[in-house]
Amino acid sequence: MEDINIFVILLNCAYTVWLAAFIAKDIVWLRLLTVAGNFIVLPYYLYFFESPLWNPIVWVAIYTTINLVMLIIIYLESRSVKLSDEEQKIYDLIFKSIEPRVFKKLIDHGSWEELQPEVKLVNRDSELESLMLVVEGEAEVVLKNGEHLIIPTGGFIGEQSFITGGKTSADVSTGKDSTTILRWNSQKRRKYLADKVILKSTLDLILTSDLIFKLRGMNDEHNQIRHSQDLEIS
Repeated sequence: MEDINIFVILLNCAYTVWLAAFIAKDIVWLRLLTVAGNFIVLPYYLYFFESPLWNPIVWVAIYTTINLVMLIIIYLESRSVKLSDEEQKIYDLIFKSIEPRVFKKLIDHGSWEELQPEVKLVNRDSELESLMLVVEGEAEVVLKNGEHLIIPTGGFIGEQSFITGGKTSADVSTGKDSTTILRWNSQKRRKYLADKVILKSTLDLILTSDLIFKLRGMNDEHNQIRHSQDLEIS
């Protein structure tokens, strides 16, 4: 009789813990309490009856495993992101309105390229298949009227074509020194952003701001405003 009472008490304790899990607002606590309740109820399924109830035991084991795996994933995703010096530099310069973990995933979809001086990056009136960011050094833009403009570190290349889907409006090449760029394939990037509405909106704002400041810079005789690093985006 005592054993039976103990197992019944454990069953009710498990139900109480599960109730607390359903009330919990935080997903971590919900999963932790669910797992705790699962462990508490196991002796009831194992010893209360003449033979163990293997069907509910198996399902409890499955639910417990799923919750433990999800807790591990939550833990891994909650850890602080470690950025390289170059990644930290462009994050602080351009992408500080995006969470570091999201930024890291975005960066990982691109490719880093170390380029020699005066390498052609964009041909005027062509379909551009990539969006580029100047990470180190600078790029030189030659407009249709022959005017030359400089895209410094932190400036985008090809953002107009990426936003509008149209052809390029200028020739672009690396400057007189070696240049480091980060390149994204436009089609792959659009596919990556397709179901990420908030991130897409934020990136559109960053790119549009960069384009606006470049256009303003064309009319600035001192040519001081060139891209979105001059704009506070929150």
